[in-house]
Amino acid sequence: MSPASRRFPPTPPGSTRRRLAGWLVVAILTSLALAALTASNLTVRLDNILYDRLQRASGRPVDPSILIVDIDERSLRELGSWPWPRAMHAEMIDQLTQAGAKAIVYDVLFSQPAPYPQDDVALAAAVARSGRVYLPQFIETDTPEGAAPNVVTPLPEIAQGAAGMGLVHVRFDPDGVVRRMAPFEAEGPNLAPDLMTVVHRATKPFDAPDATRGPSPTLLIPFAGPPDRYRHIAFSSVLAGEAPRELIEGRTVFVGLTAPGLGPAFPTPVTPDAASMTGVQLQASMLDGLRSGRMIRPAELPIRLSFALSWLWLLLAGLLVLPPRANLFLLAGLSAAALAASAALFAGAHLWLPPTATLIGLLAVSLVWGWGQLGRVHDLLNHELARLRPHGASPAQGFEAGFESDLVARQALSLGAAISRIDDLRRFSADALFSLPDATLVADAERRIIAANAAAQALFKGSPQVLEGGDLAAALNALKPLGRTFPPAWPVEADGGRPIDLHLADGRAFQLQSVFRRDETGGDAGWILRLADITPLTAAMRQREQALQLLTHDMRSPQTSILALLATTPGLPADVSERLAACARRTLALADGFVQLARAEVTQAAMEPVDVCDVAAEAVDELWPQCRQRRIEIDQAECETPIMVQADRGVLARALVNLLGNAVKYSPDGSRISVALATVLDGGRTFIDIAITDQGPGLSPEEAALAFRPFQRFDRPGPDAAGGAGLGLAFVQAAATRHGGSVRCESTPGRGATFTLRLPVLG
Repeated sequence: MSPASRRFPPTPPGSTRRRLAGWLVVAILTSLALAALTASNLTVRLDNILYDRLQRASGRPVDPSILIVDIDERSLRELGSWPWPRAMHAEMIDQLTQAGAKAIVYDVLFSQPAPYPQDDVALAAAVARSGRVYLPQFIETDTPEGAAPNVVTPLPEIAQGAAGMGLVHVRFDPDGVVRRMAPFEAEGPNLAPDLMTVVHRATKPFDAPDATRGPSPTLLIPFAGPPDRYRHIAFSSVLAGEAPRELIEGRTVFVGLTAPGLGPAFPTPVTPDAASMTGVQLQASMLDGLRSGRMIRPAELPIRLSFALSWLWLLLAGLLVLPPRANLFLLAGLSAAALAASAALFAGAHLWLPPTATLIGLLAVSLVWGWGQLGRVHDLLNHELARLRPHGASPAQGFEAGFESDLVARQALSLGAAISRIDDLRRFSADALFSLPDATLVADAERRIIAANAAAQALFKGSPQVLEGGDLAAALNALKPLGRTFPPAWPVEADGGRPIDLHLADGRAFQLQSVFRRDETGGDAGWILRLADITPLTAAMRQREQALQLLTHDMRSPQTSILALLATTPGLPADVSERLAACARRTLALADGFVQLARAEVTQAAMEPVDVCDVAAEAVDELWPQCRQRRIEIDQAECETPIMVQADRGVLARALVNLLGNAVKYSPDGSRISVALATVLDGGRTFIDIAITDQGPGLSPEEAALAFRPFQRFDRPGPDAAGGAGLGLAFVQAAATRHGGSVRCESTPGRGATFTLRLPVLG
């Protein structure tokens, strides 16, 4: 017996509820722990390491409109030691303005008066003439705790001509690295803009995005790479007129200290050492990020919680339904997906979602659940051994006796011995099941497959997983039957024994039958399903239908042509023309009757609730012209209230027309035909009898017995007695059989005949 055909023992009572309860406890506790970890700063350093790697890997072109004028070692050698006279700064501003600089960010603080007042006057005049100079402000770091921050600003006479001023305040992360800027800083009860916020808003196009207007109090700087990637030129070169106009024209020019030891330098994610990015280079990187729209927003706490908990609950769902090995792959996949999602949001949406807390949460819940599952397996082994132990035997006399002292090994060996014993008891039934020629499935009361014979395994070889404890409905849906989907609760006991035809996309066809079985106590034991291959039968029926269509077409077309020629060809003798027309009409009637009979016998009926009285009235109306011509009256009785049956309306109407047509055909002119309906009880079921009685010549008992055979005709006098094909009554019998009913004939020669169609009443 294969593993797919072995029935697994039931779980201990309440085991499923305990497992769900344990899972829920683990889910709630780990969710709370992960939420607390996400809200804390415990994983900031690990997140920063990952952020720095992403930052270094996401290189991009720098903004070509940014130019840095370096106050570097060369300029100090050529122009003298720092600080320089302010007249020199005034000359620099004039040259940059004349060269067409779009904006001049002068990263030098002129907060103290110059030794020579005329220098301050010259600098203030140059700033005012330019109208494009932006000056920094600084917040003193030695402000007493609790006191309002002291903002250091340029001299009023210099500041009043500036295009704008803003704070230059560097924010350090806990590890001492500069990764972010604040578009606005608190200045007492007010907010003071950062210098780059001022410059960006003043120089950006009207419809350009502005990250400084967002809700985030800080923004992460998207460094384009090392600081030397920006175009730069020495201060002394510009002052000496060596800079071409096209180098400066239309650009935002930063002027600042870059000489080593002259000004502050800051560690950043893209600098190789702890102090290699100067303040002016940092300011240029901020403006570059603002202009490019790539400033990275740190995710708010609700978003971080949703991100972390969504991955956690995906893993928890997998832990509940997947086997341990699959959960290991699920853990690895979700961890990789969380990292990838964080990196994708960083690169594509410019949003930083730290993933470290999520990864720690995933690993922690896997460990907690894994240890819990080991304990559950131990309890399950104990339960199964107690259940399989022979009745009345003590543990020392059961399967545990004689095995090694290790508890887990003893339990495993004992369970193996018990399973082997059960396998021996089931071998005979399994062999009998596997010898069946049709695909057969055995399922328990919960509709889980516990056995499948060789034919079933061959049938489901493309989807073997459906046989390994899968549901019956899922197994059948895996075959992808055309036009049919089985619900999870299928089958139900009422379906037992009712055949269902399944047609597959590859042309195969099966007849499905289910049998519900009970155990010796009368409880639910399960199901047996048989799938009989009816592909050859279906193919034969299809070929029969095709041949039937071809035959009827080939028979009808020449006869129709003959009738058309007879109607349009003059000169033929009347008796010859009439004979030919009669033969053609007889052939057409034979073809129509043959088609109707064949389809009544094999075509799937479209069953629906039908009122027999309405159908009978329609049949009477259809024959009214013939009856009127021959003065025949048809009486219909017992139809005051609707009488419902489950039937194919078209087939039932044709059957009644055939019966009434026979009655009209053999009845003498001026006679009467009665249609009577009566409800009868037969074998515990309720039926409706539709009796049609005529006043024709009648039939002998021998003829009545043969009346429903195909092509059976009896010579009788009557205006319309000749010309029948002998298929009308055969169609009636086929229709009655398809509807679960019957038809009979009662007649006495010379005293008419009664044909009774019996159908089961709906409900």
